[in-house]
Amino acid sequence: MGETKLQFEIENQTYFLNFVPDEGRWYVFSPTEDGIIKIPVAMDAAPFENFAFAPDEEKKRIVH
Repeated sequence: MGETKLQFEIENQTYFLNFVPDEGRWYVFSPTEDGIIKIPVAMDAAPFENFAFAPDEEKKRIVH
């Protein structure tokens, strides 16, 4: 299975949302001059059990 991640920017700062399978949770990563900040994503819903999706390369878009 390929890697799935979401990249976005807020006030010219780049962030990546990615699922870490070894930890079973989502994180937002933010690159800095000293390395990468790893921010856990809070989940209000029931724990995730199965996630399957196939991104369509032709339908990718930039969200501002």
